[in-house]
Amino acid sequence: MPFHELELLAPAGKMDVLQSVVEAGADAVYLGGKRFNMRALRPDFNFTDEEIKDAVDFLHQRNRKLYITVNNLYSDNEIDEIANYLLFLKEVGIDALIVQDLGIVAICEKLKLGIPLHASVQMGIANLEAIKVLEQKKFERVILSKNVSLQEIAEISADTSLGIEYFCHGDLCISHTGQCFMSSFAGGESGNRGRCSKPCRWQYELHGLKDEEYSGYQYFLAHKDLCLYPHLQELVNAGVSSFKIEGRMRSADYLAHLVSVYRQALDRLMDQPDSYRMDEDEYNNLQEHRVRDYTAGNLFGRMGREGIGYDGQREPLFISTAQPLTPLNIADYKKDSSVTSLPVTELPELTVQVGGLDSLKALCDLGVDNVILGCEQIRQNRQNWTQEFLRKALEIAESTKTKIFVETPRIVSQNDLETIRRVRHMLESDPVSGVIVNDLGSLKLFKDSGLELWAGYGLNTFNHEAASLLQEIGVSRIIASLEIDAPHLKSLLGSGAPVELIVHGSLPGMVSDHCVIRAAQAEEEGECGLYCLQDDYALVDRCGQKYKIITDYNCRNHLVFPYDLCLFPHLPRLMAWGVKSFRINGQYYSPEKLAMVVAIYREAIEQIKQGNWNSQDNYAKLLELSPEGLTAACF
Repeated sequence: MPFHELELLAPAGKMDVLQSVVEAGADAVYLGGKRFNMRALRPDFNFTDEEIKDAVDFLHQRNRKLYITVNNLYSDNEIDEIANYLLFLKEVGIDALIVQDLGIVAICEKLKLGIPLHASVQMGIANLEAIKVLEQKKFERVILSKNVSLQEIAEISADTSLGIEYFCHGDLCISHTGQCFMSSFAGGESGNRGRCSKPCRWQYELHGLKDEEYSGYQYFLAHKDLCLYPHLQELVNAGVSSFKIEGRMRSADYLAHLVSVYRQALDRLMDQPDSYRMDEDEYNNLQEHRVRDYTAGNLFGRMGREGIGYDGQREPLFISTAQPLTPLNIADYKKDSSVTSLPVTELPELTVQVGGLDSLKALCDLGVDNVILGCEQIRQNRQNWTQEFLRKALEIAESTKTKIFVETPRIVSQNDLETIRRVRHMLESDPVSGVIVNDLGSLKLFKDSGLELWAGYGLNTFNHEAASLLQEIGVSRIIASLEIDAPHLKSLLGSGAPVELIVHGSLPGMVSDHCVIRAAQAEEEGECGLYCLQDDYALVDRCGQKYKIITDYNCRNHLVFPYDLCLFPHLPRLMAWGVKSFRINGQYYSPEKLAMVVAIYREAIEQIKQGNWNSQDNYAKLLELSPEGLTAACF
């Protein structure tokens, strides 16, 4: 039982901050150790093991709780080291673990650890079906995605036994949490591993725009800070029981002030729920001490231009700027004379994601094993995802040995569940070979469908423990995290995990509920004006590098990295390591370009099978087909 019925949860990066927020009225504190922790860019912050012991003693003496963040994604070597750290946390008596990586869940089960688990916001939990999976895995609390609305929170909380935690104040990412790879692709620093360089805080130009008001370089992705102080009663009525303040890198004075203001408000709300009113003076006080300007985020619907700090004047710190990206060139191809001795025991399958039926037709004679139809319904592809569309796809593939897989979106909010259920209903009439799921909710909905299940890259599988847990749930293939590098991939494959690797195609930088295009053109929120189809839109950074904006039928923006992925030079060793399948993301390619790319990869696989690696000319063709540039990304 928390100190208060409504828990106020505060961050701490140092011991003096912890003491200050407790004195200001926090019921619980969350913090990270020096290892295995999300906030890794500031070595002067976070707690040593000895300091964690002291923090437990300090908090428990005052009837407060301590939650430890173990909320990175972890590589195989890290996941093997983390057991001792978890046992240490158990020994000192922490009150809960905040986790993102399913590998940590697997280790906790093996160790019979018994520490309560809280699902980190990094998990991106946004629907009730995903929460049912967490219930089965003995979680006690879920920190909901910051993108869910008040109505969605209420629907979720009404039908779960888990405690509902929600961020009420602090920094906001423009991307859905856990689904932003911009920092990794641009500079090798993963936001999912605690080292985000914040490309969302860079200046960009919006190309394709007619409105001069938003011409020139502006901070189109610079989210204002969250402040839900005016809406505490509504959040309580919706089922939120823990109110979380963001800011583990903030000072003691700054956080103590925030905690004090929220503490007073929550106390009044508990004492007089029927007559509670927001204190205008307290709110004005918050405004006076703000870092960025405030927004309510998505609490009452999709955020428009009012949630963005276009001029950047209130940005507290720019920790990075855009840097020139280096594309691949012909010198990146190495002729490997050892290919003849590589132990290729099984040829990898070739999987291709297409954007429409024309592309599917173009692949019929190219020996593609699996074709993926994504049901995010990208507007620019102008293909309506209907039963007729699905039947035509199955008819096209019927004369070949190609299997059809349907892939669910990476983002499935509570309001999106009905769409996923409709897709499942469609597949009952026209069964495909399998489904690729990108969130735990979709996994739950398709688990008993009788279709083969693959875990998409949206599930961020980074280590063998996470892969094993997904296989136990019912997944037969794992699409590796887009952020995995060569050594960690080799280790994952060495564990025997059935891994598909994306080797070519477009790279998703981030996915956001905020429509950059609409915000720059529509004065007020309302019905979608389909601005996204009026031109080809892109954000262009200070180095002139173009991030295309792709939109789906849910009006989410998908920011595409300037260079497409190309791991062609690495195919021999990838085959030797035992990659189960090579995947080409061709959903934004013309049918003609996609067919040429697929043919090049098919020929390379056959060459390596025969002990040859004389593919420099084909590599040159790939470079010619992508004059905007190719990259090996994190690999």
